[in-house]
Amino acid sequence: MKRTPHFWRVTAMVYEEGVAPETLRRFRRFLEDRFGKGKEGIRTLNAALGTSFPSYAAVNFPLEDFSGRRSQTQYDSRFLKVVLEFKNTLRETDFWWTDPDASFAAFLRNRVSRDLEELNRKLGTGYTAWSDISLNTGSRDQPEEFEKIRLRYVREGLNSAFLRLAPEARKNWQEYLLAKYKTVSELNRVHKTDFRQFGEIPLSLTEPPSGEWKADWLAFVAAAAPPEFLRFDTLASEYRTWLKKKYGALEQVNRVYENGWKNFKEIPLSAECPKNNLHQTRDYLLFIESLSPRDVGLQRNAITEYRDFIAALYTVPKTRAVDFQKISHEYGRKIQTPSEIPFFTTYPLKETESARTHYERFVRNSAHAPLRLIPNPSAHRDSWHRFLAGKYGTVDRLNEAWGLVCTQWEKIVPPVKEFEWFVMLDRRKDLIREYLTRNYRMVFDTILTHGNAAKNTLIYCVLAVVTALIVNPLCAYALSRYKMAPAYKILLFVMLPMAFPAMVLGIPQFLLIKNLGLLNTFAALILPGMANGYSIFLLKGFFDSLPKELFESATLDGAGEWTIFWHIAMGLSTPILSVIALGAFTAAYGNFMMAFLLCQDQSMWTMMVYLYQLQQRTSQAVGFAALIVAAVPTLLVFIFCQNIIIRGIVVPQEK
Repeated sequence: MKRTPHFWRVTAMVYEEGVAPETLRRFRRFLEDRFGKGKEGIRTLNAALGTSFPSYAAVNFPLEDFSGRRSQTQYDSRFLKVVLEFKNTLRETDFWWTDPDASFAAFLRNRVSRDLEELNRKLGTGYTAWSDISLNTGSRDQPEEFEKIRLRYVREGLNSAFLRLAPEARKNWQEYLLAKYKTVSELNRVHKTDFRQFGEIPLSLTEPPSGEWKADWLAFVAAAAPPEFLRFDTLASEYRTWLKKKYGALEQVNRVYENGWKNFKEIPLSAECPKNNLHQTRDYLLFIESLSPRDVGLQRNAITEYRDFIAALYTVPKTRAVDFQKISHEYGRKIQTPSEIPFFTTYPLKETESARTHYERFVRNSAHAPLRLIPNPSAHRDSWHRFLAGKYGTVDRLNEAWGLVCTQWEKIVPPVKEFEWFVMLDRRKDLIREYLTRNYRMVFDTILTHGNAAKNTLIYCVLAVVTALIVNPLCAYALSRYKMAPAYKILLFVMLPMAFPAMVLGIPQFLLIKNLGLLNTFAALILPGMANGYSIFLLKGFFDSLPKELFESATLDGAGEWTIFWHIAMGLSTPILSVIALGAFTAAYGNFMMAFLLCQDQSMWTMMVYLYQLQQRTSQAVGFAALIVAAVPTLLVFIFCQNIIIRGIVVPQEK
């Protein structure tokens, strides 16, 4: 595989909108292994390759399309050299192959006709299928019109990397340079050479790497190179050369590959018209015409043409209006619009005489031939075989007419579909695992590898829980233990913010944190939610329910206020404290807006901010995966702590 030019193969699974496919992830790991991970690694990469990637998540594999005239194939820049090095480490199953013949066929479809039969008529060709079209067909064997458009594509549309010149074109090359530069001294000045005469100038059979020689070579190919000296260096040509060396004759290729049918009884009859073989399509339509209309059906996509056909039969010439009253009378049902005209996929045996007559007329109309089908192919298979035998006489003549056997080397195409099918079978487990897990891999890659999302979230949640379990109990204990006159006013004051949406306080909090110089710090995240009015309210109620005798006994035993608070009040409040801790954890873990506003430095982003940014640039499926991953920690906390949490909810009500 490495022996072939890299532009013969296009790297697969490197781009999909909103997803980081397998090969792209491998490419990023390849760069991380070479230049290092994290910020230091991306700085080393940018310095070494002359790039400006902000992170490894922004590194993308260059989009490869070598079929176009101006597509880049010479990977000579620093970054592309690394890309090529990585590309040469991949397996053959990680590529799909560039096919200039297919690009030429697409060019003919766009410039001449999308209908193969019409294209044959215009160009004087006799192709059976689009896959028969080849750039390597010699000009002596093709009609003049076809050769003109083929030469036009070669000179103007084909990527010059696939072109090579025959050695016999050297004289024409020297004549071209003479006509352009006039003197050898002028040529030497432009190209920085020291030729003494034009006859010394060699001819590069392939495209030169760069510079003035490349420009002259491309101009020579586009304007002056004789068509008979143009060659095409492609996978298809390499494959045909390999077959010639291995088998020698086309008959041997047909025999080894078991091309064509062995007898007429092997040829299947499909329900719908085959469309990938021109001669097979013609024979199928001719066979349908030999059948009775009762044996012919219609495809579902024929409904518009069928109803238009019926409406035209009942159109009044003078007014050009459809006589729906007459249609209703003859069809035996009420019909007021064209969409109500009945459509039949099979012969309407139980309908009215008019419906059957119109169906037969539509089916027999040759303009509607592509819309017809055979509802019951098994009933007509023997007739199909007799029809083919009567037309061709021998199955060998049928194989040749249908293009099922190789009659020219140029019509042999690499078995790409078969190759891809067996690649899929070989990599079946890998592909299933890739498509089942890649969305979650992107999420974990974002959280754990790019940035400090996991670490920042863990620190934030721990600090939020710790401060909530210190500040709120202290406040509630003071209000409960010391019967201050304004206690309820203080409680009302701390609970008052609950009456307003959280974002109402967003701007004042942002300005305050900014003035204090705390932006992009954990303090900016912790301080605004350190005290919570609802938590203080719950804790005060719980402390009020504790027996006063406990506090009095502790005082008599010489316990200080801190000892009473920590060992008695806090010791007996484990259930409600677990509820407070869970609330603090949930609020911190799910905090997106304030975390995004107060910590705009990417290094301080929490998990929610990272996942939000991930959803903006990825597919919806990755967004759903991110939501599932984000819900897991909260779910685990509830599963393992549910008994304590339920006690914290129920016990205060019982007391």
